[in-house]
Amino acid sequence: MTADFQHEIQQALGGSYALERELGRGGMGSVYLARDLALDRPVAIKVLPPELAVRPELRERFLRETRTAASFSHPNIVPVHAVEERGAVLCFVMGYVDGETLAQRIRRVGPLPAAEIVRMLQEVAWALSYAHGRGVVHRDIKPDNILIERATGRAMVTDFGIARSTTSTAAGLTRVGEVVGTPHFMSPEQASGDAIDGRSDLYSLGVVAFCAATGHVPFDATSTPAILAMHLTRPAPSAAGERSDLPAPLAAAIDRLLAKDPADRFATGEALVEAIDVARSSRPEVSPAVRLFHAKASQILRNVIMLLLVSPYLTSRPKYDGDQFLLRAIIFSAVVALLLQVAAGLRELARQGFRYDDLRNGLRAIGAEQDDARARSRAAPDWSRRRRKRWAFSAAGLALSVATMVYAASLRVRISPTMFRSPPLALWLSVFGVALFILVLVFTVASAGGGARIDRALQLLWIGPAGRWLFEVMARGISRGAAPAGSTTLSGGRSPLSVLAGLPKPLRRGLGSAEMAIRRLEAEASALAQREAELDGALAEATNTGGGAGDSAASERRSLVNELSEARRAAGTRREAIAAALERVRLQLLRLKSGLGNSADVSRELDAA
Repeated sequence: MTADFQHEIQQALGGSYALERELGRGGMGSVYLARDLALDRPVAIKVLPPELAVRPELRERFLRETRTAASFSHPNIVPVHAVEERGAVLCFVMGYVDGETLAQRIRRVGPLPAAEIVRMLQEVAWALSYAHGRGVVHRDIKPDNILIERATGRAMVTDFGIARSTTSTAAGLTRVGEVVGTPHFMSPEQASGDAIDGRSDLYSLGVVAFCAATGHVPFDATSTPAILAMHLTRPAPSAAGERSDLPAPLAAAIDRLLAKDPADRFATGEALVEAIDVARSSRPEVSPAVRLFHAKASQILRNVIMLLLVSPYLTSRPKYDGDQFLLRAIIFSAVVALLLQVAAGLRELARQGFRYDDLRNGLRAIGAEQDDARARSRAAPDWSRRRRKRWAFSAAGLALSVATMVYAASLRVRISPTMFRSPPLALWLSVFGVALFILVLVFTVASAGGGARIDRALQLLWIGPAGRWLFEVMARGISRGAAPAGSTTLSGGRSPLSVLAGLPKPLRRGLGSAEMAIRRLEAEASALAQREAELDGALAEATNTGGGAGDSAASERRSLVNELSEARRAAGTRREAIAAALERVRLQLLRLKSGLGNSADVSRELDAA
C-alpha cells in the first residue's frame, strides 16, 4: 500500500481515528494500529485494497457480512467496532489485541507444547461454534488469523466475514477467491468449489493444529494447484507419526479434523471441545491443598538452607564458648521448628484423605508447570536483552558493594597493631556494602537458574524414597477415607469448577453462588463415596460371619445384611445422581463459555441438583 494511499486513509478517518503504525499486510489489505479519538483507546483498522474496494458487488457483500461479524460478542472473537465507508476508503475497525499471531509464535518458538495446542484448539472451536450457530462460516482459518493475547494467552479469531465476501460464486469473483483464500489451509470442498459449511472451518483448524504441533503444514508444494490437489486426494499424515509425544486424544482429534469427507470430521466445534477435553485434563489438575503445601514447604526449606549457610559465619564470630553454644542452639531450634511445620503440613494432607501418590503426582504436575513457564519465558523475543540487563545490573551491584566495603575499610583508624576504630560513616557504609552484596548475590543466583535448581532438588526429595518414608511416618494413626473432592468429579471427568475458573470474570460474576453450590455437591459426593466404602466393609464382615448360633441369630444377620445393602444402594444412587448432575452443570458451563448458553441454564441445572 503506497504512502499516498496511507495519507488518503488518514485524511478520510482524520476526525475519528489517528493512524500510528502499520501492524501487518496481506492479500486482503493492510492492518494499522490507530487510536480512537472519541474513546481514547487503541484499535486496529483493516483497510480493503483500492482495487477490491472499487468493485460494487464485492463492496456490498463485504459491508453486509462485516456488519454481521460486528454483531458478534464472544470472548474468543476479536470484536468489530465499526465499518467505515468514506470515498475510496473501505475499512473496518477492530479491537486491538496486544500480542502476536499464532503464525508469529510458531515461527518464533517452533512446535508448541501439547497443553497450549489444546487450549488454542478449544478456544478457536468455541469461537467457530458461536459463529456457525449464527450462520457465518469464516472460510479463512489460518495461523495468521488467530491472535494470542500476550497477558492471558487467550486465542482470539479475527477477520470474520472477509473470506466469505470474496469467495462468492457470483460471476467474476472466482479469481478474487483464489487470491484471498489460503491454499495451505483450504478444506477439500472449498478447494473444489463445492458448497461448504462449518465443517470446512474445522478442517482448516485441523491444518492449523497440525502446523502448531509440528511446525509445518501437512501439504506443501511449489504451486497452488498442486497444494489444492493434495488436499483433495492425498491422506493427511498422522499427527502422532509426526510428533510422538502428543496425547493420544489430541492426535486423534487432529487426524479426524483432517478427514477428506466432512461427515467423518467433528460435526460442531463443541464436539471437538469435548473430544480434546480429555487431553486437556490429562495433565493432572493439582488440588489447592497440594499447591498450598508445595508453596509453604518450598519457602520453609529455602529458609532452612539459608540458615545452614550462614550459621558457620554467625557461630564463628563470638569469642566465648557460651555465646557460640547459645547461637548454635538458636539456629538449631529455628531449623527444627521450620522442619516441624513441613511435617505438620504432610500430616494435614494425610488427615484430608490424600495419599502419597496424590502428593507425588501433584508435585510432578507443578514441576511440569514451572518448566513450561520457564521455557515460555526463555522463548520470549526480548529474553536475551533482559538477561543481558540482569547480568549488567548484577555486575554493577557487586562492583559497587565491593567498592563501598573497601572505602569503608580505608576510613578505619588503627588504634593498636590488631585493633581498629571505625567512624560512624564507615559503619554505615559497611552495612550498606554487605547488604547490597547479599542482595545482588541472591538476585543473581535466582536469575541465573539457581532457583530452578533448588526447585528440582526439592522435587526429587519429595518424590523419592525419603519423601515417601516421611509421608508414611507422618500419616501413621490417621484413618484413610476416600480421596478428597477437588480436581475431578466422581465420574472421572473434569470438575465443573475447572470450567468455571476458566470463564471470563463478567460471566463468573453473573453466576453468583454457583461455585459454592458445586463445592457442596462435590463434598456430598465425596462423603457418599466414603460411606459406600464403609458399607462395603460392613457388608463383607456381616456376610462372612460364621453361622451356627441358631435361627434367631441367622435371621438377625440376614436382616442386617438387607439393611446394609439397602443403605449401600441408596448411597450409590444418590452419588451417581450427583455425578450426573455435575456433568450436566459442566456441559452447561461449556455452552456458556462458547456463547451458546446463558447463566440461567447453569442455575437451572444447579437448582435441579
